[in-house]
Amino acid sequence: MVRSLGDRVREMRLGRGLSQSGLARGLVSPSYVSLIEAGKRLPEQEILEAFAERLGTTPEFLATGVDAGTAREEQLSLQYAELALANGQTAEARAQFETLAGSSLFSRHAATWGAARAREFDGDLPGAIEQVEWLLDEHRAGRADAPGLLILLNTQCRLYREVGDLSHSISLGEQALAEVRRLGLTGSEDEIRLASTLVGSYWERGDWFRANLLAKEVVARAEAHGSPRSRGSAYWNASLAASSAGDVGLAVELAQRAVAMFSETVDERSLARLRTDLSWILLGRRPPDLDTAGDLLNRAYAALREIGVTTDLAYCETELARYHLAKGDPRTAVEHADRSLARIAGSDTVEAVRVRMVRAYSLAAMDDPGESLRCCEQAMRMLRARRPSRQHMAVWREAAELLVRLGRTDEALDAYRALSDCGGAPAPAWTTPPEHAVPATGEVLEMDERDTAGGLSDPHWAS
Repeated sequence: MVRSLGDRVREMRLGRGLSQSGLARGLVSPSYVSLIEAGKRLPEQEILEAFAERLGTTPEFLATGVDAGTAREEQLSLQYAELALANGQTAEARAQFETLAGSSLFSRHAATWGAARAREFDGDLPGAIEQVEWLLDEHRAGRADAPGLLILLNTQCRLYREVGDLSHSISLGEQALAEVRRLGLTGSEDEIRLASTLVGSYWERGDWFRANLLAKEVVARAEAHGSPRSRGSAYWNASLAASSAGDVGLAVELAQRAVAMFSETVDERSLARLRTDLSWILLGRRPPDLDTAGDLLNRAYAALREIGVTTDLAYCETELARYHLAKGDPRTAVEHADRSLARIAGSDTVEAVRVRMVRAYSLAAMDDPGESLRCCEQAMRMLRARRPSRQHMAVWREAAELLVRLGRTDEALDAYRALSDCGGAPAPAWTTPPEHAVPATGEVLEMDERDTAGGLSDPHWAS
């Protein structure tokens, strides 16, 4: 039978001959002691320390059942694992964290949190989600003390976005944000960060109106109350929302503000990810700002190789592939695309589709149309396996433009139709079926004359 903190308080209180009133005197109410012993409350640290003094023991023993010496050894092991993770030694860190999580009482929750982060760094997002959700269950049962509940909720929302389950990510984020606001935490650091994560999920799914609306609220609160990190998060996600609304100038301005904010923190990972995102926006400008994008990507890549987060490295390598293709070096672009694909092997996320499209364009630029077509078709098969979503529109546009260049007009027409489906405009049922339709003219529009409404212009980084 697992003994709880409440069990230990009760046993030691009775051993000392104290009543609940005697233990509580001058500190809390006797009913509060009763709730602790029943396992319905966890005492705050200062109350725990006062109880330990009256009961002749240590706060560590009351909290964990572990004596102070053992607790210090576990804490040291935990710190070594954290150092390994910070130094990019993710396999070593994960092994240390999981050993502690399996054997420790004092450090079990902190070690599981470390293991979840190590799994994420290695690209094992489902494993990270499983551990985060176990920690959430422990928190809700009143057993966990590390990390904070709102950190876990934010991480859960973000991880589901990373694996591509955007509907669940948004549902979790909206529920968590409503709970945070019910608790009166509107404008707090945790609320700003959680809302910023939700903006990113809205953006990724293509809910651009919601993304922009929430982004404006979050930026206003961050500017009034936030730390540099929370302000940076708010600017970052507002930048993505602005880019989807077609306001590239504002998107760049907000991203530059975010870089300035994160530069004041020690969060090297977020700063590197932000530089990757800003380079993506700059590569999407007409004409693309290649010099600035290249500098940002090189700095981001150097930092991420030190940190060692697999998924972040893959995203950065995708943008490096775009950059080198735009610079007229398709061979180097293919090398970066292949590295990205190797890191996310087996993944069916949209990022895995995006990098295949960059690779297909690069192969076409190397005069290998057959392999380019095969790569493009593989990306389209992955997209067709998913329910149409606005987040897929840009990739379908890239596929359609490439197929035109390769002379595959029928397939290009299908890709344009798929793009239209993603935007919620399926083929009108009341028109003549396509096989009986007669074109009005034999004229084919030049590429620059095609409709570019909604910001879905041809990918000029691949021209």
